[in-house]
Amino acid sequence: MDARTRRMVGWALALVGVVIVVVGGLADQMGLGGEGEDEFGSRQVIAMVVGVVVVAVGLVLALVVGRGADSTD
Repeated sequence: MDARTRRMVGWALALVGVVIVVVGGLADQMGLGGEGEDEFGSRQVIAMVVGVVVVAVGLVLALVVGRGADSTD
């Protein structure tokens, strides 16, 4: 995978992570939460943690991996 593709995949992955975090955080307001309207449940916490990890992996792919390592074989 070349550096440009890796950056695009990284940004897309980060965007997906942000969507996961937002959906996890607002699940009750969107009618997706099962614990109650004002309760922040364990599934929401798990979704937010997974989302943050996905964002972090995406940002690493987009910003760090492959920087300066463009080799032509």
